[in-house]
Amino acid sequence: MQHLWIDNGGLRRHAIAAALAVLLAPAAAVAAATDAADTGAAVAPARTAPVYSVINLSPDASTALLNERGQAAFGSAGAGGANGFFDGDRVHDIGSLGGGYTWINGLNDNGVVVGQSLDRDWHGNVLGFAWTLRDGMRALPGDSVSTARDINDRNVIVGDTPAPGVSARAVRWNPDGTITPLGPLPLSLSEAFAVNELNVSTGFADVASGDIHATLWDKDGALTDLGTLGGGRAFGLHINERNEVAGESDNATDERVLGFFWSRRSGMVPIDVEGGGTALVAGLNDRGEVIGNADRGDRDTAYLWTLARGLTPLPPGTATHTGVRDINNKSEMVGWTIRSGRDWHDSRAALWQSAGALPVDLNTRLHRPPAGLVLRAGAAINEAGTILAYSNAGLVMLRPGKTGTDAPVLGPLLGLAPTLEVGQDVVVTAGFVDNARTQTHTGSATWTDGCPAPAPVVHEANGVGELRLRHRLCAAGYHLLTARVTDTDGLYAEARQEIVVASATIAALAGKGSLPGGASLGRGHRDLPLAFALWAPLGSGAAAGEPVVSLSGPFQFRSDQMTTTASGHRARVEGTGRLNGRDGYRFVVEASGGEGAGATGAGPDRLRVRVTHVDAVTGAEALDYDNGARAGGNAVAAPDRTAVAAGGLTLRH
Repeated sequence: MQHLWIDNGGLRRHAIAAALAVLLAPAAAVAAATDAADTGAAVAPARTAPVYSVINLSPDASTALLNERGQAAFGSAGAGGANGFFDGDRVHDIGSLGGGYTWINGLNDNGVVVGQSLDRDWHGNVLGFAWTLRDGMRALPGDSVSTARDINDRNVIVGDTPAPGVSARAVRWNPDGTITPLGPLPLSLSEAFAVNELNVSTGFADVASGDIHATLWDKDGALTDLGTLGGGRAFGLHINERNEVAGESDNATDERVLGFFWSRRSGMVPIDVEGGGTALVAGLNDRGEVIGNADRGDRDTAYLWTLARGLTPLPPGTATHTGVRDINNKSEMVGWTIRSGRDWHDSRAALWQSAGALPVDLNTRLHRPPAGLVLRAGAAINEAGTILAYSNAGLVMLRPGKTGTDAPVLGPLLGLAPTLEVGQDVVVTAGFVDNARTQTHTGSATWTDGCPAPAPVVHEANGVGELRLRHRLCAAGYHLLTARVTDTDGLYAEARQEIVVASATIAALAGKGSLPGGASLGRGHRDLPLAFALWAPLGSGAAAGEPVVSLSGPFQFRSDQMTTTASGHRARVEGTGRLNGRDGYRFVVEASGGEGAGATGAGPDRLRVRVTHVDAVTGAEALDYDNGARAGGNAVAAPDRTAVAAGGLTLRH
């Protein structure tokens, strides 16, 4: 079944990306006010943001969902990760339908998680599922291949499943087990992305001309065609309790992606950027406020849009780039700021308390954070002000107040370079804290390279400690390090890192790092950075280790077979793999820079990544991801999305 790669969901669909800047001193506020004046935005007087306690959720989550009860669901995009549900006190494994792969799409206030999962091994069918802590995971009724995209508090689920003559049809699963087809049978494909409490949903359907139109389906499944902004494609992504829709559409020349707002009174209204560029949509609240991210080529700008006021850039403070991911009904927004360039390692998780307020660096509002912890991006915020954030230690919850949970809080693993060498001795440290200051802790670590390692050492006093690991690397290839700190009650926190180990005697392309967001992602453009880890030997033999291309962020990709060629400072890796657990995808990775023949290549390391599949209906090649494609219109200079923003590459042959 074909699926369009677009980040989707309802008001609870909060997938995430990167970071923010700093809490501003009075002198910096003058510069921030000047920035805001340039865009016509008023800067509101600052008010004190809450203090937050930190709770570890997942070392490597990609999807992050938050409900109004302070519960969270998250999906891991990294190797060795798991999908979990946080009940407010502890994390529970969601598991799978038997195939070991699960992708999470939705969470409601009843604690029901929905998504898709493999039913057996890696050769089974991908099925829509619903999961609860009491009953576990169950496959949704209907045909064998399906996807659950969103769920409301009435436990009504929307998504898609195959239908005669088409690859997928939008449907609604009702609490009584029945299925309501949404709208008439499409030309070849329709999908529902979000549903509100009135059982009204939005998504898209293709039409007789072959174009793709944003759609609205009422509680009975009847379709309203919302159309496009003149281009060939439009998608309804978010719907609120007033049956208003926010989404994205190609413009009339199909050169740019614009946001749109739709209501029965206003029709489809474009959310455009003055001077050109893309305008992506990230969220919609029940007040009709739309948030999103505009790409002007030289600057990424978070915005808030309303029908009355139009587009208002969020004040950047001292940052040059801003991004936003979620908004609640109090108009509080979370996202990130970056002070220079597009280096996601310079990003800081941000809170805007209103459309005119300066961004608050959430790193400055933490109660007893572990050493080395840096919050990179705000991912979700609920009405109570609880926040999910991405950090260098994985996904964390920020709970207002000074009381988190009884489990320890573990910071990032420090001391590992992007690419390591066989024979290298490494020392890795991770700080931790515990609310119970009298607890004692033990440490453990697993290195998948198979090399012997001494036992971890823990130093601690008064609820603050450090985990220290030592290891000599003895095997080239792609490996994982998982570290754990456990208290005397058996509660623990984990940290995990992918490791790429090169060898002077093995010809290979090796590397680990991230690529900027904003690349072409199927029929939309997404702002999430792409993390990569790759080990691609140029020869053969057991000493080289299993070749791996691992990609994560806006999606999960893992290679299963590949071929590699290299010449000078360039290498090409191509083969097949699984995108979010589905097989049948092809990839091409083109690398330049690194250590070509033992010398450092000129200029920055670059990585062009392209993932495609064959459309089951047309037989044509369909694009799923391409970071080399232009992500803007003719009016702006498209930034280079192939330059490695963090980490690097090593090429030896």
